[in-house]
Amino acid sequence: MHCSETEIFICFTGAKVLSLDSVKTDVSIREFLNHLVGRNMKLSAPSCRLDFLNASPALHVNGGLMAHQLEMLLNLPVGMCKDLLGTDVHLKRIRADADFPFTIGELYFNIKKLQNKLQIESSDAGERRLEGYEKIRTVGKGAFGTAILYRKIADDTLVVIKEVNMIDLTATERQMALNEVQVLSSLDHPNIISYLGSFERDGVLMIEMEYADGGTLAQMLSRCARRLDEREILMLFRQIVAAMQYMHDHSILHRDLKTANVFLNKDNTIKVGDFGISKMMTTRAQAQTVLGTPYYISPEMCEGKQYDQKSDIWALGCILYEMACLQKTFEGSNLPALVNKIMRGHFQPVPGGYSPGFRQLIHDLLQRDPMFRPTAAEILETRIPKLLDSLMKDEGGDWFLDYDGSLPNLKASSNRNTKPQRSVLYDLKSYESAVALTPIQLPPRIKVMEVAISNTHIIALTTEMLVYSWGEGKRGQLGHGDTEPWRRHPESVEALRGKSINRIGAGDGYSVFVSDSGMMMTCGDGTFGCLGHGDWNNSVRPRLVEKLLSVDVVVISCGPHHVAVLSRDGELYTWGRGDGGRLGLSHEEDCCSPTKVALPNDCTLRSVRCGGDGTAVITTDGVMMTCGRNSFNKLGLADNRRGFFSINFKNEVEKVLTLTRVKGIGSRVSDVSLGPTHTAVLTESGHIITFGRNAEGQLGRGHLRSTSSGPAMVKSMADKVATMVKCGPTYTVVGSIENAIYFWGTRYGSFNYQDSMGNPMINPEISGGWSHSKSTNKFQDQQLYGSQTGSQYTSILNVSTLHASHLTENLLDPQEILALYASPTQIAKGETVSLAGLYPLRYSVLVLVDTTVPLARLQPQPNLAVMTKNDSSSSSEEDSTEEGQESAQGTDFDSLGPVPEWIKAELAQSEAVWTGFTASQNNERR
Repeated sequence: MHCSETEIFICFTGAKVLSLDSVKTDVSIREFLNHLVGRNMKLSAPSCRLDFLNASPALHVNGGLMAHQLEMLLNLPVGMCKDLLGTDVHLKRIRADADFPFTIGELYFNIKKLQNKLQIESSDAGERRLEGYEKIRTVGKGAFGTAILYRKIADDTLVVIKEVNMIDLTATERQMALNEVQVLSSLDHPNIISYLGSFERDGVLMIEMEYADGGTLAQMLSRCARRLDEREILMLFRQIVAAMQYMHDHSILHRDLKTANVFLNKDNTIKVGDFGISKMMTTRAQAQTVLGTPYYISPEMCEGKQYDQKSDIWALGCILYEMACLQKTFEGSNLPALVNKIMRGHFQPVPGGYSPGFRQLIHDLLQRDPMFRPTAAEILETRIPKLLDSLMKDEGGDWFLDYDGSLPNLKASSNRNTKPQRSVLYDLKSYESAVALTPIQLPPRIKVMEVAISNTHIIALTTEMLVYSWGEGKRGQLGHGDTEPWRRHPESVEALRGKSINRIGAGDGYSVFVSDSGMMMTCGDGTFGCLGHGDWNNSVRPRLVEKLLSVDVVVISCGPHHVAVLSRDGELYTWGRGDGGRLGLSHEEDCCSPTKVALPNDCTLRSVRCGGDGTAVITTDGVMMTCGRNSFNKLGLADNRRGFFSINFKNEVEKVLTLTRVKGIGSRVSDVSLGPTHTAVLTESGHIITFGRNAEGQLGRGHLRSTSSGPAMVKSMADKVATMVKCGPTYTVVGSIENAIYFWGTRYGSFNYQDSMGNPMINPEISGGWSHSKSTNKFQDQQLYGSQTGSQYTSILNVSTLHASHLTENLLDPQEILALYASPTQIAKGETVSLAGLYPLRYSVLVLVDTTVPLARLQPQPNLAVMTKNDSSSSSEEDSTEEGQESAQGTDFDSLGPVPEWIKAELAQSEAVWTGFTASQNNERR
């Protein structure tokens, strides 16, 4: 029988249920159970009992109460067991013989045979068929097959095997599977997934293919916190076009080209795949079958007309638009509405920040008449080179062509050498001219996709879809299956391995995880219903949110005590604490189960953001709507119009229970961050707009006065192009397109600790913002990087007069506190660095950096005293070169050792008070 968490469905889902209430009150249930027992049991036998095996209610308190009620009703022992073996129910021995069973399972089964059977069935069928392969995880599922990642034992390489059960398919579907093998085997191009072979096992077709370890383009775009710049887009798009030109030259149509079928390696090499419905064309032949994903099909396919390679060009236009706008080109609430938009060719304008030539390319690719669309060869050989050449002239640089005369594949470097990209997560603390960067101890070679922070813990997600968590675990929010006061270092969540997690969220005491198939799991504190399980209970292991099993979740956001998610269909669901109307459900009651939010007509949502006691959504038109508590007008909902004679007519709004449009912004919104008392908005043009409380200078207005003018642009950032913005408790932090970090508001520091050289250091017990650890050696593996030219281990906090336990500093105007850049020498080696994310804590900011700089090698060192300035200056450049080229006998390590070049160059610019780079220095680092 099927079970929910608290009920057992006697007939089928939605019919009669066995629950704690029905056992007491439902007469038909009680009669059924008495009849079942009376007709099928010998009640006089001493071993007579009724057991429910593998029953989910056994894990709930109601399960035990239900069993107790049944015992009183039926007058015999009743067991409620969580598994088939019944090990959680203890039997009383009624006989002294050794053969009497000890567990419930032994009453009903031959335990040894059952365990063997369960072990066989739980093992994957493909594993038993594929000798020499080790299954890693499922990477994708389609209509006709499942793609599984394997490790080949012989050479330790990773491959993807697409398993297609031919027995369950129709003749047409079988032909499509064989067609994929035929197409793949005929293609050989660096930007197309490589075919490694195919074979059949027990009626299952196995297609072995190259594994792209960077995920899909769709996944990459969904994780983007900022719009990609034009050059970055073109360098990726060029590779997609190169693959399509190769296919078209070989008379092959893809017919299902979309961002989900475009794969990436970690070095940003594009790999086009999924050729299940591709078609080999004969000379002058045209296809007529309507196939492909609705969002990307061409107008001629919608009309049922014949089509050719130009239909793939239309799909290229949809992909290019999606890369620039981070949203689908054509969207509709249903299929007819979508087809109508495609037929008319109506799509939202491309946002600002892109060149006229780039915009024109998109329009040319999306011409309704296929005759006017360019060919893949024209795009690759003429249009893209012209755009890149124009960009390089504007930036004062030159392209270096590859050996074959083509443009390079790297997105940020002209070097032909391809280096894998990795991530480093730093804890950034700054005060006056002092800067401290401490690497978080994540595995050194990983690429971090996303970081989620809360007041209690931190979660990180990698491109390998591994989840790491650390911090407080008192309520099971870390997902490791237990509760713990504190976990100092990041550790992989084993329960989520193989679940293909690609989105994460964190609130106060709880965590949220979403798989690439849209399946959602939660764990931690259920006090306010944030877990969405329909109750208020805690869970120490990630559990499915059953209410959303039929919903494809694509966007999630967590506040301290509430959650909001967007489905692929644009539906908004919220749950958790309802105080102030933050759930947008027209009331303030708490909800322990996801509830659909009513949206205005003709409103399609693109993203959602949760704050402390409010929620904001952004539509595909760039409109922002908010709900919740509007203290300090932090949601921008108060009407502060100025009347005659300079009199302000204020219409204060305390709270709003439904989503309401913010009218005072005046620009298309790209992203928003909701702080405890203020809000910062990023517009599509890269400008920053703030509103809310200003007592700590967090609005960037140049003063601490309270303001009632509502949303206003941060004027001193008007000449900068921002790509990300985050609100801290009392400050705002911004990342720019030049990889610079700007800060304004109030920041705190504690410097009453000293390092081994006697220099003051930031207090380790509070510098993390949420850390409560009292360990006195917590700071021993953190390294401060110096601004002096002497030892690279010298602390930059060389101000001897800092003795107060807490220091406060107000920055009323935006100040550049850090910039990441690569020197010309590094760029020549293919070594780049870029700002990937900002995550504000109370006393510091987590900075996510993506880099291609290889890991250093830690060589054995003699016991030397601390280097002096003279010691360090005596080493020649040749010596350092030899040291960098020494044998790989040392140990790989990250930034816990020698200072990275970009940090040394950055800190070398710092003097007593650092107010940012000069114009000449800005030009030099570009």
